[in-house]
Amino acid sequence: MTTLYPRLSDAEGRILLKRIRLQDVDTLARDARLEHPKIYAPTGGIPASRERLEAVADAIRQCAKAYGYPHYIDDATGGFDRALAAVVFEDTDMAPAEAAAPEVWTYMATRLVPDVVMWRWQPKQNDKRWIGRGLVRHTFGRLWWQAYALGVPAGDGRDYALLNSLSEADLNQIFERRSIGGTPPLAQALVSELADTRVAASGLPRRAVVRDVTKRVSRLIPFTSFLALDEPQIRMRLHDVVTESLTALAATR
Repeated sequence: MTTLYPRLSDAEGRILLKRIRLQDVDTLARDARLEHPKIYAPTGGIPASRERLEAVADAIRQCAKAYGYPHYIDDATGGFDRALAAVVFEDTDMAPAEAAAPEVWTYMATRLVPDVVMWRWQPKQNDKRWIGRGLVRHTFGRLWWQAYALGVPAGDGRDYALLNSLSEADLNQIFERRSIGGTPPLAQALVSELADTRVAASGLPRRAVVRDVTKRVSRLIPFTSFLALDEPQIRMRLHDVVTESLTALAATR
């Protein structure tokens, strides 16, 4: 049985966010509370106990401490995101249906560990980092989905090496297109091809290549059932797409 987490609506989250913005990291950590309206999904699963919520909050803070929390270190944020993706995915024990609920992530960001969100994004603040609506930008939601799609089963665990192969901005180009990021075999093959040495050897800006390739893949999806293909077939198809993109971009450079 998977774990169900408390839910906060956008409106409730925004009310809390107005107060959060007036506080610093230390105050938020001291005043963080686990109390909630006890609203859960009406589906199968076990509602998270107080002990589970405390364990998740502690795992997230311990991960942040390895990257300087509560002191902000700008150069450490990329590494923190990659490490946190595995923590959020493994320690929450969520099913994809639960992770697709925006209200779950709004609760985590505004009630469970608001101090970590404040620490991660200071001095920049964006409502999308706190409010779950639109998971591509959410502090925790986006990382869960990245780990779900790009974490490859290996032995008794998962290998998250693909998460380290592209920048956050490049991963956003992939995961903001749910038809790509929501299909793990397709996302894994695409990231592998984009991280291939031939892309760097082309001399083209990686961002331009990622943007062009994701557009080409999006145009293919209505006519190609990637779920009906096996891994080698998907990889071969995307290899051709990347080749086409590199050729086209080089011609217009």
